[in-house]
Amino acid sequence: MRMEISDKQLGAAFFVLLLSPALRLFPSFAAQSAGKAAPLAALLAFFPAAGYLFLVLRAAALRREGEGLGELLLRAAPGRGGRFVLSLLGAWLLVYAGFVLRSGADRFIVTVYPDTPAAFFVLTMAAAALAAAFAPLRGAARCARLFLPPVALVLALVLGAALPRLRRENLLPLGPSAFGGLFVGTLGALDVLVWAVGALCLLLPETKKGAASFGRLLRPLAAGSLLLALLGLCLVGCFGAPLTGELSWPFFSLVRSLVFFRSVERIEALVVALWIFPDFLIAALFLRAARRALSLTLARRLPLLADGRLALPLCAAAAAAFALLAAPDAASLARWSRLYIPAANLFFSLVLVPGVLFAGKRRRRI
Repeated sequence: MRMEISDKQLGAAFFVLLLSPALRLFPSFAAQSAGKAAPLAALLAFFPAAGYLFLVLRAAALRREGEGLGELLLRAAPGRGGRFVLSLLGAWLLVYAGFVLRSGADRFIVTVYPDTPAAFFVLTMAAAALAAAFAPLRGAARCARLFLPPVALVLALVLGAALPRLRRENLLPLGPSAFGGLFVGTLGALDVLVWAVGALCLLLPETKKGAASFGRLLRPLAAGSLLLALLGLCLVGCFGAPLTGELSWPFFSLVRSLVFFRSVERIEALVVALWIFPDFLIAALFLRAARRALSLTLARRLPLLADGRLALPLCAAAAAAFALLAAPDAASLARWSRLYIPAANLFFSLVLVPGVLFAGKRRRRI
């Protein structure tokens, strides 16, 4: 009997998937582009993201029983074209999983353990994600519901403690320069929201009938947009837009500067460790999805990919190798974080996958 994912688990998974790119990409990107208008950029991004969610769910309704995004793409573009697109998507999933492993390692190195080699964190997290990838997908969705309350509590404590420290001159007035970069800042927020919506496609084969409805998922999408707005408000309000744009991990710099419960002991190590859970879920989910996509397209030429017990370790090894080789230092990691990853994500989410599905619908293949 196929174990299915409930609507509550799907909503929790969406919000947890949002957390890692929300802290990594949006604050510094929005501060650089939109300046004081960074919170407004996050709110404006909600409307196109809601439209994208609606279209994704319309496409999901075209699936047959047990189908995922990979099978739907192959039906939309049968033959070599569909296999090429799906192979490209599988490779991208491995790249993103590797990037999550490397950025998670960088978070520990920058904030807590500056003298530890990145390989230690990358290989440890890759092994944990591989073990989770072998488990049923329902387990990952249940983990998301378990991870969400403590992570949300920490976010509420940090952002709540930061609000009294906001400086009016860092947020107002909004001059022409801020509005000039508002569109680019909105694209940064949209990238984060669209990424989480697109990642839900990887869970859809296991969802209950009707669970992935627009109304049910609109609420976590609105919560995600509000979270981005609060992050922009607190970080720009406390540090100012120029400094926020220069920081690698502005949220964790904010945690380091706060004092909780009248204690001088800082809690950044605890907060950084807690963010292992979103990275763990993303890496495990993407390893599973990459194995599935590549097995659909390359299993005939590479029979090892047809066997999940062998293919998953190969996928994990490929992701870990990318993490260690593609971004060996902080400068290369920053380029991946601020340029390559967002651009590729928008290409896959807004151009390639929707284009294939639209063409398949027009030709009545799906």
